[in-house]
Amino acid sequence: MIGQPSIVRLSLYFIFWKEYEMASISSDEGRGSASPLPPGKRTFSDKFTEWSLNWVPDSLVFVIFLTIVVFLAALALTDHGPLELLDDYAKGFWVLLTFAMQLTVMMITGFVVADSKLVKAGLIRLANLTSTAKSTLIMFCFIVGIVSWLHWAAGLMVGIVLGKELAIRKRGIGLHYPLLVAGAYAMVMIMANGPSQSAPLLAATPGNFLEDTLGSLIPLTETALSPFLLCLVAFELVTIPLILAYLMPARDRVVEISEEAYQEFTAASSAAAAAHNEDISKLRPAERWERSRVLLTILGTGILIWILRFLYMNGLGKIDLNIINFALFGLAMVLHGTPRSFNASVRQGVGTTTGVIMQFPLYAGIFGLIVYSGLSHVITDWFMSISTERTYSWIVLVYTAFMDFFVPSGGSKFAIEAPFIIPAGREMGISASHVINAYSTGGQLANLIQPFWALPFMAAYKTRFQDILPYTFMIFVYALIVGSVAFLLFPHGM
Repeated sequence: MIGQPSIVRLSLYFIFWKEYEMASISSDEGRGSASPLPPGKRTFSDKFTEWSLNWVPDSLVFVIFLTIVVFLAALALTDHGPLELLDDYAKGFWVLLTFAMQLTVMMITGFVVADSKLVKAGLIRLANLTSTAKSTLIMFCFIVGIVSWLHWAAGLMVGIVLGKELAIRKRGIGLHYPLLVAGAYAMVMIMANGPSQSAPLLAATPGNFLEDTLGSLIPLTETALSPFLLCLVAFELVTIPLILAYLMPARDRVVEISEEAYQEFTAASSAAAAAHNEDISKLRPAERWERSRVLLTILGTGILIWILRFLYMNGLGKIDLNIINFALFGLAMVLHGTPRSFNASVRQGVGTTTGVIMQFPLYAGIFGLIVYSGLSHVITDWFMSISTERTYSWIVLVYTAFMDFFVPSGGSKFAIEAPFIIPAGREMGISASHVINAYSTGGQLANLIQPFWALPFMAAYKTRFQDILPYTFMIFVYALIVGSVAFLLFPHGM
């Protein structure tokens, strides 16, 4: 008799794996290309990705649609009329302004730290300790996972930079390129459930707009650094790389980096090396100051000294968004050393923040509609009606994973959901910290099968989302099962 894990494994195999292997065997050429397969050769993963791209709009479109839905719901379920609801919307529109700026700075500084020459060299030196395809993949996933847990934006950067370097340096050892890319993306998404997550950081930051909803500040030691979540994250950190290594195809079916991508990545590495080796003796005095390591290193060192003193005097429980941003500022300054290098990296990092800058006010308006109209009480009552004390945290996990497929932004979505999932949990006897843990865990899952965050990732790797979906879907199912078991067994945490 076949056990339940075997049924899941066989189902995934026949849905995705056989089709993917057939596509890999039939054509090794152009695996790094974004061009679609002919209609007759499209696999289930191709069709799923096409459906998602066709029917799941840009997040800006969805937030506008969601605003209309919430407005109509508040109109129907509360005693506020249209003009009062417009007042509620305007009242909430700017409440996320400080939070948006804090997240923007965190995303940029995390990117800048990971983009430093010293970090890149150190990571590549670690990864080069391995010689086989499977050991390289495991080491790579482990590194990306740890960095992503510390700071998800830095993990995204490391996953791209280190993965491309490995694809170049390990060419010829049988490292399956789609699996390498899938491993990087999966580890970033899953392991992002750490101290850089916006929901637990917001809850720990004094003066945040949800203090009344939360009841009090919640330190990171009760959310991202809680024993429950640390155990869950550590279990996934160890097991997911092993699963991905197990999925490595046989050597005769391995598809390594394409020649086109190999040439492009090699040329980019050579250009970066040449830029670092320029002769400063021929430069103007102002240009030399831009390349001097003195001023930025002094300032960055001073910031890091203050951070160490703060941690010594206050402990990890007092860490909040401002402390993390201050630490990242200092670390980025010291690692880059020169204003020129620091500024160049910042300019690249700014491109990752457009969604936060322009969409957070729109989500804040939805927050205003939900909270100030009284709609939050209606939704809270509904959540309580479908939940029990044992199932509530698991329901939050599943609900958040579903919503994240359409609103792939943990910070802004928390502003919408917190006004009802926190009070409902409190009525069920579930602490706000454990509800946040369920929210943060569920919020990472849908990104594994939703191409929103993957598209820039795929563009950097010169490959297609369809190529990695068979692997990321398996990790999605696995992580959903692991998370469900954890929150059902420990509905109140540890």
